[in-house]
Amino acid sequence: MAITKTLPVKDLKLDLENFRTVHQADEEHAANALIAIHPSYFWGLMESLLDGGYSPTENIIVIERKGDLIVKEGNRRIASLKIIQGIIKNIQLPDNIHDKVDVLSAEWRAENQSVPCTVYPETESEFVDKLVARTHGKGEASGRDPWNAIARARHARDHNKKSEPALDLLEAYLQFGKNISPEQAERWSGEYPLTVLEEAAQKLVPLLGCKSPPDLPSQYPKKNRKTIDDILFDIGTGNLGFKQLRNPPFWGTRYGLQPPVPAVKGTPSVTSTGAALPQGGAVPGSGTVHPLSIPGTKPSKASTSPAYASNDPKSVRKKLKAFKVRGTGRDKISALFNEIKTLKSEDHPHAFCFLLRSIFELSAKAYCADHKSSGGPDPLMKDGRDKALANLLKEIVNHITQNGADMAKVRILHGPMTELGKPEGILSVTSLNQLIHNPSFSVTPPDICIVFGNVFPLLEELNG
Repeated sequence: MAITKTLPVKDLKLDLENFRTVHQADEEHAANALIAIHPSYFWGLMESLLDGGYSPTENIIVIERKGDLIVKEGNRRIASLKIIQGIIKNIQLPDNIHDKVDVLSAEWRAENQSVPCTVYPETESEFVDKLVARTHGKGEASGRDPWNAIARARHARDHNKKSEPALDLLEAYLQFGKNISPEQAERWSGEYPLTVLEEAAQKLVPLLGCKSPPDLPSQYPKKNRKTIDDILFDIGTGNLGFKQLRNPPFWGTRYGLQPPVPAVKGTPSVTSTGAALPQGGAVPGSGTVHPLSIPGTKPSKASTSPAYASNDPKSVRKKLKAFKVRGTGRDKISALFNEIKTLKSEDHPHAFCFLLRSIFELSAKAYCADHKSSGGPDPLMKDGRDKALANLLKEIVNHITQNGADMAKVRILHGPMTELGKPEGILSVTSLNQLIHNPSFSVTPPDICIVFGNVFPLLEELNG
């Protein structure tokens, strides 16, 4: 039978088996995982608590297990309160949150040391699990964060004992993948396009010689490791979605999983495994003949320079090599460009990242100086301090696009605006602080390549 009572926040323990994430080692890791999965929800909730305190009408649902009080509903709220009160440490806060925590009154701290809880005995765990599964419907950032596909699949597998091969494959990749950073593994353990992976798994089964989707996680990482690593990484970073999955030539050009190559009439086609296909010659649905299937013909050489994938470091070097800094007061920017061109992002990712951010900082200030007389942004706040880089760049983008009126510029700068709007983006002040101060926070070359490609158009606007 449940008991409702007020309990000290310090006595409550975060659920290390939360369906939103993989198993966590301790509360610090659990809090960081909740933040990484959905930063806007977490920081939105914490800011709401800082502004108005904890609402006494919202009980925390707790299971009492072997003397421990385990939070089953309200993990984000308790994690936020523990961070604010200094019980959970080593969490990098956004500047606005950090400032509010610093000036919290003694009265607020006293009023929010304890919270109302509904405590259930361990014998009622099954009922509590059903109760929690029904409560995730609100959409506000300060409300309950709805379960996503990962949490629903993990609940179905771990509680309802249903087969979830896509989730099994994802979790195996998070553990054994060679092309993933610790931060990506933490974030993707709870926020990942699982429905895309489910469709990809269905298509991979025949291409990799498997009998069914469950064979993929059972054989990984011993078989097809690189192919699966590349595909899951691209799904996670958004470079592989339903559109690409439903485009058969994409598999051949990107992952070496060439679908059947059509041939001209009279010439048998073969699959990548050597099996003969019906004769035809026309590319299905196109009415055209595949040039590689015509005896004696060769594909024409492209007159343009080679193209590189967005996560290929060569794509970064190609952009940098072709770019020339223009404008007054940019001597140091030009010098930094010369330095960054000598670095290979795959060998020196952190040095590359620091130089890139320095270039953006100086380029933003140079742009402001160039457009001061025409109503351009001011790089300083009213108290004389520098504006946060992410905020200043947003103001600059608004100036370039005339507050969205110049649709051509809006289209060009959509990528940078999207990237700069991510709290976890490597150009944000918070993330750079993480890169400097957090011993477990780092970046990988694919991260840099993709982010660089996203933000480079803005760099061109600032210095072109």
